[in-house]
Amino acid sequence: MSWAQTVEPLAGTAPLTWEDPLDLRLMDGAHRFVERKIREARESRARWWKRDWSSRQAYEASVQPNREWLARILGVVDERLQPRMERYGDDDRPALIGETSSCRVWQVRWPVLEGVHGEGLLVEPVGEVRASIVLIPDADQLPEQLLGLAVRLAAAGARVVLPLLIDRQSRWAGNPAIRMTDQTHREWIYRQAFHLGRHVIGYELQKVLQVIDWFQGRRRAGRIGVAGWGEGGLLAFYAAALDQRIDVALVSGYFG
Repeated sequence: MSWAQTVEPLAGTAPLTWEDPLDLRLMDGAHRFVERKIREARESRARWWKRDWSSRQAYEASVQPNREWLARILGVVDERLQPRMERYGDDDRPALIGETSSCRVWQVRWPVLEGVHGEGLLVEPVGEVRASIVLIPDADQLPEQLLGLAVRLAAAGARVVLPLLIDRQSRWAGNPAIRMTDQTHREWIYRQAFHLGRHVIGYELQKVLQVIDWFQGRRRAGRIGVAGWGEGGLLAFYAAALDQRIDVALVSGYFG
């Protein structure tokens, strides 16, 4: 004996009869949406830019609304704390981690926002400071991996800060007593920040810009630059777009 029951669909709907995986359909639809928005942006971009080429001052003023909009969509909207650079360590791991005849290397951290700190390395030249540079590694690199370049820059008279970025690993993605996932640390921050109008890139830009604030407060900052590779290149690119105090940007492994 068998029972059959006729189920009437809700008004305005039809039975779901797809046989292919729904997650693939979802991603295909998302890709089509993004590609359409890219095409639309290319066609409508000009109306959002009202550049005044009559002078540098006029140009900077004319694109300021675009800078403010970029800061907003990246979540760079919170007022930063008073800039300071803390050299920290203990008996086993002193703050001064290395030195040469031309520079000293310190492990440092700096407050950015309430509950948000930057950390990394500070390379101070022994002689006169001629320039100040934020040298930003990729998210899968440690600051120490760019230390060779930083030491060479310091030998030429540059003060260099190398911030540590949130990595793409998943070591802390879950609770071992319950369940672990493969969600990366960057994605976890992104998912939380999205609901607050913030972004993991925005938080890292705030860390970079706080270093610029600190540079400006030093007696001799010289010209200010940002340089980065990979994810660090992206941050250098955006930081230079947002902050007119940055004189030069080097972007590698990201744009173009």
